[in-house]
Amino acid sequence: MKTVMYVTIVISLALLFACGDSTGPSGSDLSPSTLSVSFTGQTGKTDLSSGQNSKGTKSSCIVTASWTICSDQGFHSYVLYRSETEDISSDPSSAEILGEFTLVNTTLYVDTDITWDTEYFYVLKNTDSSGDGVWSNEVSITTPQIEAPDPSVLSNPDVSWFYADLSWTKCPNPNFYSYRLYRSTVPNIEEDSTLADLICDLSWSLDTAYTDTTILASSTYYYALLTTNTESVSSWSNEITVNTMAHIPYIVTETLNVGSNPWGICSLPSGEYVYVTNRGDDNVSVIRTSDNSVTATINVGEIPYGISSLPSGEYLYVTNCGSDNVSVIRTSDNSVTATIVVGDRPVGVCTLPSGEYVYITNRDDDNVSVIRTSDNTVVATVEVGTTPYRICSLPSGNYVYVTNWNSNNVSVIRTSDNSVVKTIAMFAHPIGICALPSEEFVYVSNYSYDLISVVRTSDNTLVETIDVGNGPWGLCSHPSGECVYVANSTDDTVSFIRTSDNKVITSKYVGGNPSGICTLPSGTTAYIVNYYDGTVSVMQ
Repeated sequence: MKTVMYVTIVISLALLFACGDSTGPSGSDLSPSTLSVSFTGQTGKTDLSSGQNSKGTKSSCIVTASWTICSDQGFHSYVLYRSETEDISSDPSSAEILGEFTLVNTTLYVDTDITWDTEYFYVLKNTDSSGDGVWSNEVSITTPQIEAPDPSVLSNPDVSWFYADLSWTKCPNPNFYSYRLYRSTVPNIEEDSTLADLICDLSWSLDTAYTDTTILASSTYYYALLTTNTESVSSWSNEITVNTMAHIPYIVTETLNVGSNPWGICSLPSGEYVYVTNRGDDNVSVIRTSDNSVTATINVGEIPYGISSLPSGEYLYVTNCGSDNVSVIRTSDNSVTATIVVGDRPVGVCTLPSGEYVYITNRDDDNVSVIRTSDNTVVATVEVGTTPYRICSLPSGNYVYVTNWNSNNVSVIRTSDNSVVKTIAMFAHPIGICALPSEEFVYVSNYSYDLISVVRTSDNTLVETIDVGNGPWGLCSHPSGECVYVANSTDDTVSFIRTSDNKVITSKYVGGNPSGICTLPSGTTAYIVNYYDGTVSVMQ
């Protein structure tokens, strides 16, 4: 009887020790770790159906588990369990093993294989080399009840040199809370938004647009929108790239007094000086651009109108409407070195990029005089439309374009043989004209229609019109070609046309009756002559 009892006790003890691995630290001297879990979602990704980039980001359901280090000598590994039912240690086979970690300083695990609105239980087992272990505390967490909001889609913005108009699709979810717009100079904002600037925070707002006016010209920016719901779960939009335009002067910083009734203006190629014709005084004012001071006054012919510099900057040509001639100014000493007789009432002037010829419009003769600069001789006369006014050359020098005020058209002169190869119909009273540096397009102001005509030079076709201010007169392209300035003589403003889409992006007041514009070759400063005020507005 005693023998049977002894055998029974031995068997029972053996079974007890055999089951110790699933219920406690039997056979192990390890210390248990302390386990904690937290919800750390909002880092997963999902595809968007539209937007500049095909992949945006959307918050994911993520839980991060962390635990204290087991520093005992016999430590072998951490085994992390997860289950949707509690009391994992009593039946480990019912739980999922998320990982076994043999490095003692591994104390973190990110669990991404979970779903929303679910309660999960976690427990950690510290084991020794024999497989014996000790259980941590069991912890539970319930993931948020709802998924992240639908991500908005950022659209390609309207961009200039000083602003970006951004817009996005509306969040359709009823528990919407806020839009947070981020901007960065490095891509992948959703990966690390700490490197980005939060430029707009719209809580409970239905707005889906924002104008960023704190950007710099000639720069690249990245934008992404974070949409958050009332459960503090968020979704990233697609990320868009914005390249701002080159710096365009558009703020009037100074007004300079010159002579009476200033009309024409030009800069030297060096940008050191700007010259202004004063119709009422029969002279030319010289502005030193380093300090915008008038340093000299040069007497020329009667009623000077247009003025143009040779590419070398050595000489200037001034049309004298009242004396039917052209004054040649040597810029080294600002002296008039020659006077050239041309047609009746000369007004417009342009030089070819080669510097070999200067073209003069004779308003009352309906023709253009061609001056050879090597000896200042008129070598050709070209018949154009009625009352030719202003004139410009393409950067290649192959063609010259002339606005004809009374015949409402533009004459195209081929410079190789000085023949008119095309006449382009305009609207009422075309006057100002300029070509883009790329020479793809020529812009023409129609004074009586308050609009600008855009001519494609490849086939001399009128391809677009642009509404501007009242009485558009002088035109000038920025050296970058990204903007065309328009002097609106009747409403005392300058319109700024963005040439990428021919949109007027802003208008600025200047002086009374602006007529002419020029920019420095560097593109940093623009000068506008104001006929009624006897002034020049300086834009930077």
